[in-house]
Amino acid sequence: MARRPGAPAAYGEDFSFVSPLVKYLLFFFNMLFWVISMVMVAVGVYARLMKHAATLENPPPGEEDSFGGTPPLPGTPLHRHQTQTERQPLPPEAALACLAVDPAILLIVVGILMFLLTFCGCIGSLRENICLLQTFSLCLTIVFLLQLAAGVLGFIFSDKARGKVSEIINNAIVHYRDDLDLQNLIDFGQKKFGCCGGISYKDWSLNMYFNCSEDNPSRERCSVPYSCCLPTPNQAVINTMCGQGMQALDYLEASKVIYTNGCIDRLVNWIHSNLFVLGGVALGLAIPQLVGILLSMILVSQIKDQIKLQLYNQQHRADPWY
Repeated sequence: MARRPGAPAAYGEDFSFVSPLVKYLLFFFNMLFWVISMVMVAVGVYARLMKHAATLENPPPGEEDSFGGTPPLPGTPLHRHQTQTERQPLPPEAALACLAVDPAILLIVVGILMFLLTFCGCIGSLRENICLLQTFSLCLTIVFLLQLAAGVLGFIFSDKARGKVSEIINNAIVHYRDDLDLQNLIDFGQKKFGCCGGISYKDWSLNMYFNCSEDNPSRERCSVPYSCCLPTPNQAVINTMCGQGMQALDYLEASKVIYTNGCIDRLVNWIHSNLFVLGGVALGLAIPQLVGILLSMILVSQIKDQIKLQLYNQQHRADPWY
């Protein structure tokens, strides 16, 4: 029977607009990152449990003996003389600050978000579910735009970004002894960039253990962490007391033993000298996101065309004039 004028060309019953290449490429693309997300969550949970167990068995340095059992001086706050088991809980903002730089927590949070996102992509591509695919594409687009906006705003408002970085570093110095991961992160940064404190080594007075005030009974009074010390060639054992009393010295005298420059300037200089590397890392993060967005949009378009074809086929079967 002749086809009606204007009717779409006829397709075989086995024809499909959905490309198996696009479908399974998107599926395995999401499956890869789905597995990575589960590994991230597992590693984060394991690290968090091990850290908690280690903290209970061996409290971080400075928590149990920084004050050496010295009786409180008149007018000294009580929390300065409490041991690890007796100290009051951290204020909410301090606890959030510690959690924000906890690698284990970051792994868990990022892993869970990636798990949910890639789950939508996996199931959506395998089941050809438009709702899940659109959710995956929308979320991935939002993540990409947020990253792009953060980079652009950080470049345009570099002064404000510098101020925010300074605030974060000073907050980390205040809570240096409150979290072992934060402590290790600061020590790594100071050794890596050859710096001490935010603006200068005297910023360590912000920490209650290293504070230079006369009423501070800590054994670490006026000191800086060992990571501020200049490296000693062929040193077999690290001298963790090398920063003792350094804040009481002037810049010239202190510079013979420790780094006196702050980490903010060193970090800015490092960023300026490694712009191409950072650009490559940003591009490496952006490409998989753009590939995921493109594949999901193509697959959604193909699924919609396939639905239209199925509706047309159902109509023409019931049309006696076709």
